[in-house]
Amino acid sequence: MNIQKFTQKSIEAVNGCEKIAMEYGNQEIEQEHLLYSLLQVEDSLIRKLLEKMGVDTASFENRVRQALEKRTKVTGAKPYVGQYLNQVLTGAEDEAKTLGDEYVSVEHLFLMLLKKPNREVKEIFEEFGITRSSF
Repeated sequence: MNIQKFTQKSIEAVNGCEKIAMEYGNQEIEQEHLLYSLLQVEDSLIRKLLEKMGVDTASFENRVRQALEKRTKVTGAKPYVGQYLNQVLTGAEDEAKTLGDEYVSVEHLFLMLLKKPNREVKEIFEEFGITRSSF
């Protein structure tokens, strides 16, 4: 993953993952952290797109928070990027190239979450009727 190929907002979202993991006491940083971070980025494009799709973003955000609460809690350990989040981060560059974009934006990160969701994120997307084609 070449972070220099990421837009400022996507860097903010990725950096926010570790902070969120620490707030929730999670050692492993995973897709739920990125999903929550994408919603928390200032002037969140993902939030706006979800609203445009008719998704109740407050309920959606609450559901993502519940998923974070369920993750294993560890104190004193340094957070690390989990396997499924790593797949999203590395795949986002390819997603950007496929769509003819030079830089990885928050949309590419979200599209990769839709393309390769872990079990929990897949359940959340299904609950709210969010699909790659509807996005």
